[in-house]
Amino acid sequence: MPRVPEVPLRGQEWPDLQIRMPLAGVLQTGSIIVDVRSPVEFEEDHLPGSSNVPLFTDQERSVVGTLFRHLGPEEARNWGEERVTAELDNLTRDLLAALRLDEDPPFDGLRVVCCSRGGERSEAVVKYLRSIGYPVVMLEGGYRSYRKGVRETLQRFQPQRLVVLDGLTGCGKTRVLRQVARICPRQVIDLEGAAGHRSSLLGDIGLEPVSQKRFEGRLADSSRSLDGDARWILVEGESRRVGDREIPAPLWQAMENAPRIELIATREERVRLLCQEYLAADGVEPLRQRLPALAGFDGIGEEGVKTLDALLATGDVEEAARILLEKHYDPRYRHGNQERVFADTIPMEDSVDTARGLVALLDGGVGTQEG
Repeated sequence: MPRVPEVPLRGQEWPDLQIRMPLAGVLQTGSIIVDVRSPVEFEEDHLPGSSNVPLFTDQERSVVGTLFRHLGPEEARNWGEERVTAELDNLTRDLLAALRLDEDPPFDGLRVVCCSRGGERSEAVVKYLRSIGYPVVMLEGGYRSYRKGVRETLQRFQPQRLVVLDGLTGCGKTRVLRQVARICPRQVIDLEGAAGHRSSLLGDIGLEPVSQKRFEGRLADSSRSLDGDARWILVEGESRRVGDREIPAPLWQAMENAPRIELIATREERVRLLCQEYLAADGVEPLRQRLPALAGFDGIGEEGVKTLDALLATGDVEEAARILLEKHYDPRYRHGNQERVFADTIPMEDSVDTARGLVALLDGGVGTQEG
């Protein structure tokens, strides 16, 4: 962004609007947030609800970094200013649209620009937009201030009255959990939804897994929305890792100490649900491509992978699902839960009816401190 002079604000409607806004003021006001970091930075994680109008492409950001390391900050800054100046018309158009600056009637909340540290990128954008008469502010401390808040939130994220919903793979835990969330929206932690992963070796098929930082950000958002006075908070039973995403230690410890309710379904019901979940979107090919990852596991091995691949190739997906449950998923679940004591069990029927029954069970005190 080119250097701009400090000039009077057009119309003078907002002479007292400070240029830097702390994170709390941004998150509590329903602000429009535009992140001007590069696409790869934004993709890894970003503030909830923010959109991306990058000052530099990923490649350009790499060039700036190289110039900074080898030729110093002045050369890097000059090169960056030249690139932004060349694209200024397009950038201005995109910024005005993303910040809803030309709306009629106008948006009456804060319009916030964010970069990595609340430094040169966001400051240059804000000063430029202010110089042409638009009321924008920058996030003090940038994205890093948000990450600091996420870490602090998760360090104390040990919900009281937590109850874990357990059960064999394919029994419908996630479906029931999300139906419970419809009934009691502030009493559910959806770990798999936060991770974009079903928490198994093949659990990313048909989904979009997120980074560890994005996972943590979503959990922090979830923690702030929970009902602190609720008699129970429900979470699905998982291993410490949901795919490649690690559950924060305080929450994991709370899960380990929490009472558990086991969801029960027949193997044939589980086969049907497993086929629906893994094959609905893209057919068998994504699953076939991932089968070699199972070769190193006891019970499957290389011969088992060949068998599964042949079954999928001929369309016998239900038999493939039976083998996966019998030889891989069920033994691993039983090994991990052999010393578990369950407060109660509940049969899987229709997910809506099962969720209603589970809510009634929890409201009655089963699995909670009152039970």
